[in-house]
Amino acid sequence: MLSSLDITHSPRVLLKTSAGVCLAYVVISVILSYFSAQARWLRKQEWVGYRKEWLSDIRAGLRSVLGTRAMVMASYEKSKEGFLALPQYMSELTRMYTMNSDIMRNPFHLGVVKNQLTRKLPLITADVQAELALGFAQQWQLNDDHEWRTVPAFETCGSIISRGANRVFCGAELCGNEDFLKHIGHYIEGAVRTGSILNLFPQWMRPLAGPIIARRLMREPLHACRQMALPVIQDRVQKTLCSVRDQEVHNDALQWVIEGCIKCGDPRQLDADRILRRLLGINVVALHTTSITVVNALLDLYSSPHAAEYVEGLREECFRVLRSYGGEWRKEVVNELFRIDSAIKESMRLNAIFTVGAIREVTKKDGVDLGDGLRVPYGVRIAAPSVAIHRDQHFYANPYEYHAFRFSRSREQLDADKADVDKRSQGMVTTSESFLAFGAGRQACPGRFFASQEMKLMLAHIVMNYDVKLPGPRPKNYDFKHASVPDPRSQLMIRRRTPQATI
Repeated sequence: MLSSLDITHSPRVLLKTSAGVCLAYVVISVILSYFSAQARWLRKQEWVGYRKEWLSDIRAGLRSVLGTRAMVMASYEKSKEGFLALPQYMSELTRMYTMNSDIMRNPFHLGVVKNQLTRKLPLITADVQAELALGFAQQWQLNDDHEWRTVPAFETCGSIISRGANRVFCGAELCGNEDFLKHIGHYIEGAVRTGSILNLFPQWMRPLAGPIIARRLMREPLHACRQMALPVIQDRVQKTLCSVRDQEVHNDALQWVIEGCIKCGDPRQLDADRILRRLLGINVVALHTTSITVVNALLDLYSSPHAAEYVEGLREECFRVLRSYGGEWRKEVVNELFRIDSAIKESMRLNAIFTVGAIREVTKKDGVDLGDGLRVPYGVRIAAPSVAIHRDQHFYANPYEYHAFRFSRSREQLDADKADVDKRSQGMVTTSESFLAFGAGRQACPGRFFASQEMKLMLAHIVMNYDVKLPGPRPKNYDFKHASVPDPRSQLMIRRRTPQATI
């Protein structure tokens, strides 16, 4: 039982105790991180950007903020068979500190993307295309005077992509709500910034700083999303639980996540706020990279000296294929847009978002033997220098030039007896040792099939309905740590095309 003296001094005691616990955590974390098997092994490797100088760790870290891509490219050219060490990957930090711990322990919503979304692409193609068309009409507002208008590339394309994707993620009730989409964009921006900032922190500080930074950057957009989405989610949950007859069939991630929550048998998972966080998590994973890829593709395509030839070829393909299916947007139409696919894939090759890809973590307790005496211990992450591989002339002729039809010419000229196999091998969703934009193998991006369909629908809509040009030379991309993004100030000049003949 506490005395009055104990109560008077308890805040001071609590403060001292908390400070002691924090100090002990820091000391133990530093010791463990320095003397762990992974740390001892990593210190023996050649580190990109490190020099023999005072405060070498800190100075190398600062150089890597804007110079990681150049460092990796230079090291790859120096020794393509070598092994290089890099800091922790930013996207992993984004997931670790922007999602609730209980959701991270059971992230079944990611299985929704891998299974349901991919299987049901034929059912959602027309809905996504219709939503994208509405998004273009809203964001690229044009009169019929055929005058050129300048629009911000990132802002408008990001909004259009979000609208089309959230037709499938959050449903028809929310995807047309411009305020909701705006706050989703702010939430994603906060998540990405959280990962970027934490990548500058020492590893032992991240568990302390992560929740604080994430809360600071993401609290307001999360609150705004709750205000608009929770009533919709609660209504959908109630109708699903009651098995309302004559209820509209919903082909969207909201419905699939609700059904997943019911199957898991934990009533807490049906909480509307938890469901919203899962949907926001899907948005974080999907929208940011898709927006960057589309903007890169538009900048690469319309800055090319052969832009007129490329666009005419893309336009001819779109009208021809769509006409062959009676003018109806179906998955089969999207699958046969070989040139559209190639134009986007070529941009992903030339201007990949991430410097390294195909990340794997060693899970065997005794490590993995890579041959030539190199044994990687448990817990270490391994990745391939994807940008350097994409620009290697061993794999691609004239690798620093954009050729929109690099991957489509062979697909269009194949003999009928081998068309099925070879056509698939050239598509953007197919990974290989020389194309790693979506990762590789069984761990490749599970959402790439939906992402590629949405991007192809977008580019097809643009070339069929708009004339586009850049106001000047292609703006240079910005490199930051492991990522490279187009200049956020990039602009497009657009005008409506003369209406085409009926398809």
